[in-house]
Amino acid sequence: MVGKKKRKEEEPENHERWMVSYADFLTLLFAFFTVMYAMSTVDAQKMGQMVASMRASFDSSAFERGSKNLTLSQGLGGAAEIGDILQDKMEQSRTDEIGEDKPPSRNASLRQILTGEAAMGRMKRSIEAILGNEIKKDRIRVRLEQRGLVVSLGENGVFDSGSAQLKPEGKAILDTLAATLSSIGNQIRVEGHTDNVPIKTDYFPSNWELSSARATNVVLRLINNFGLSPELLSASGFGEYRPIESNDTDFGRARNRRVDIVILNPAIARIEPKTRPGL
Repeated sequence: MVGKKKRKEEEPENHERWMVSYADFLTLLFAFFTVMYAMSTVDAQKMGQMVASMRASFDSSAFERGSKNLTLSQGLGGAAEIGDILQDKMEQSRTDEIGEDKPPSRNASLRQILTGEAAMGRMKRSIEAILGNEIKKDRIRVRLEQRGLVVSLGENGVFDSGSAQLKPEGKAILDTLAATLSSIGNQIRVEGHTDNVPIKTDYFPSNWELSSARATNVVLRLINNFGLSPELLSASGFGEYRPIESNDTDFGRARNRRVDIVILNPAIARIEPKTRPGL
């Protein structure tokens, strides 16, 4: 009919519309794997700090030998192992960045915080490996306690009798140990101990002064020579009043004359005095 518009023919159905949805799916899949790759290459230090912080928050029962309470490494199993791996990667990354000829960073927040018996155990084995010869000579003793990891510097080869000055051999031992201590962010307490034989000299009127001076000299060397953060260190003198052996024998007295370097378990360190903000 003239003047009448021709009815528009219906367009054939498009059977390839599925390709649009498929292309969208591929785009989302690409974006997903891009994000996953970015997460896998995240800064090892930041990831390690996060893991260490989380483990420190949960692991309040660390080192309670014989306790029925599970530590994080026991309760979370694989998750704790993943955290250990991430912390190891963080430490390796930090070593690569610092280099052997550069002093360690003073920023304690960038250091690995050891928490849990497994982490302290690894540190113990590491110290035993690097100071094995000194351990054989009975100049160094390493043990795990509820409060943390204790490295004992015996008087033999480290200090002269009645002196608070580190001998050259003692400095070498401490310097080797300090390279390991500089990589961690735990609180470290240095404790001086003596036997019960009285001392009275111009420098040290009693064993209190001698034990305190020895601990202080160790702390000062760790700070001045290796850049350990003063906020993480403390020095204490216990004199003759914290023996680990009987003072009735020469062997026992020799064991009691020591400086203990205690890497504190974070659960214990929480009750330590803190610096007030703004001071």
